Amino acid sequence: MNTFKKTAVAMAFLLANGAAHAAQTEKISDPLKWPAQCDAVKFSDSDLSLDRLPDMDPQNASPEQRAAIKKISAGPRGCIFGPFSVLLRSPELLTRVQMLGEHVRFTSELPKRIREFAILIAGREMQSPYEWYIHEPIALRSGVTRETADALAAQRRPPHMTHDEAITYQFVTELHKTHMVQDATYDAFKARFGESGVVELTALDSYFGLLGQELNVARTAAPENVQLPFNPPWKS
Repeated sequence: MNTFKKTAVAMAFLLANGAAHAAQTEKISDPLKWPAQCDAVKFSDSDLSLDRLPDMDPQNASPEQRAAIKKISAGPRGCIFGPFSVLLRSPELLTRVQMLGEHVRFTSELPKRIREFAILIAGREMQSPYEWYIHEPIALRSGVTRETADALAAQRRPPHMTHDEAITYQFVTELHKTHMVQDATYDAFKARFGESGVVELTALDSYFGLLGQELNVARTAAPENVQLPFNPPWKS
């Protein structure tokens, strides 16, 4: 093969592989098409280099860690991922935290749409990319509109909220900005969801604040093909 042909073949090979790599890492902007938490996801080399507490090899897990993995995988989440991989460094803490999360996420008396709406607010306040990656698709499937999710991502008050969303937004944003809620905000939410609802919403927000901070300390990024609407704090 002459030099010209060799060069042409080499260039074709590089272009083909470059195109294949680009296709593999093409960003997906539609949250409903993002890979799910238990899918085989990939993280960019740059994100992996920054990750302080990456996923652990189960082969190297202690008996206590393996028991914690088994417990969470047998529950509604189906696998261990993200914040739970981080918390696995303290398996007892992981087990206790994930039990609280199982309630506020899956069995709370608050409607799922309101739970997921509040989780988006908490995830954005924490500026946690992984929380947003997991919960925006769930929120959209639960009835939160794209317009509302986009506004929350931009840290703007959504213009067309339902009554339940509006009182939840006021409650959670006041809690984050002032570390309390005004009487009018408290009374409006209590009138709709009762005292138990007030306690449940406060616990849900606090739980996702905990996970968001654990994720941000660990520098846990979203998968490389997920296009998020904001940058993590360690890249801002």
